[in-house]
Amino acid sequence: MTSWPEQTPTAAYLHIPFCQQKCTYCDFISFAARGRDCQQAYVAALLREIGIVAANRRLLPGGRPLPLRSVFVGGGTPTVLPADDLARLLAQLRACFGLAPDCECTVEANPGTVSEQALQTLSAAGFNRISFGLQAVQPHLLHLLGRIHQAGDLAAGVQAARSAGFGNINVDLLFGLPGQTIQDVDETLDFVLDLPVAHLSFYGLILEEGTPLAAAEARGQVRLPDDALERRQYHRIRRRLAGQGFVHYEISNSARPGYACRHNLVYWQGLPYYGFGLAAHSYADGLRLANPSDLDRYLAACRRGAAGPAGWPAAVVNEQVDRQEAMREMLLLGLRLIRGVRDRDFQARFGISLFERFAAPLADLRRQNLIVVSGDRVRLSRRGLDLANQAFGAFIGA
Repeated sequence: MTSWPEQTPTAAYLHIPFCQQKCTYCDFISFAARGRDCQQAYVAALLREIGIVAANRRLLPGGRPLPLRSVFVGGGTPTVLPADDLARLLAQLRACFGLAPDCECTVEANPGTVSEQALQTLSAAGFNRISFGLQAVQPHLLHLLGRIHQAGDLAAGVQAARSAGFGNINVDLLFGLPGQTIQDVDETLDFVLDLPVAHLSFYGLILEEGTPLAAAEARGQVRLPDDALERRQYHRIRRRLAGQGFVHYEISNSARPGYACRHNLVYWQGLPYYGFGLAAHSYADGLRLANPSDLDRYLAACRRGAAGPAGWPAAVVNEQVDRQEAMREMLLLGLRLIRGVRDRDFQARFGISLFERFAAPLADLRRQNLIVVSGDRVRLSRRGLDLANQAFGAFIGA
């Protein structure tokens, strides 16, 4: 018996669009300098949306919501909100869906935006994982990125989080920055690895259209490193983290054993999830749904309270995911994982072998040395990690 489509998500993402200052590379739906009245209206809308979705999920045939196993509050900078607001949101999820006893509850924070008292409030509310956006430690790179903190703010935040009870701490890093050297990368790693962190995310900078940094690059004011240097930085990070006991488990993520991000594994395994808030996306019942990215529209939809597609008050159906697309997605996303995709898991979900379903593209990728097949498992090769988009492209339309 196959298990697709999985109809009951056990993961929830909440989007908080507020921040103190918009970073020069950021193209997320976020904005700075909104007043407290706007924040309060937004929190009220989120609370209402969560309640409406949970109530309507119970009305579906056999659709009792399962307790959540992961919650991720991202942004923006969620900790711009008072900690009591974030605690109320987690309490609403607990009341409406239930939280598994070992639920991973993550909140994102920028260094310098969260006090010791706020961290204690968040920990007491049930948040047990915090993700700090450091990006780099060099002042000139932080200035280039529009970051408002210094390296010392991260050290203080990590120590305060540990004192408040957070045992699972992530730090985000960027590489491939204009003017960034291998020495800069090493200096950043030296700094972070002296701190009690359990997880590191490291992303190559992508210049998104419409951002100030992309405009500066187009004017010739900044210049990205060449591909060879960018790849050297990536592999330097991987090797150094491995040497410190971190397990490289996804293209851009390494963790100490037992600390892989459970929430992001939901995405990489193509499993269903709830998305709440402005511009948030959900995947459930074979439907991909999207909330509006216009704040007034989102607030108005939540105030009206009428349930739309699949029980969401604000979302519209962005895509109906058929079985063929779900198979492609499981392989595409699963190949981001260093362990790759097991055929037995694929067959359990879809009742067909991935080697049968994708015989031609898999054979082509093996000829190009972009994947490795070991037993019933397919994963990216070392060359495939550097040419991941090329490998993923082989399955588009397959």
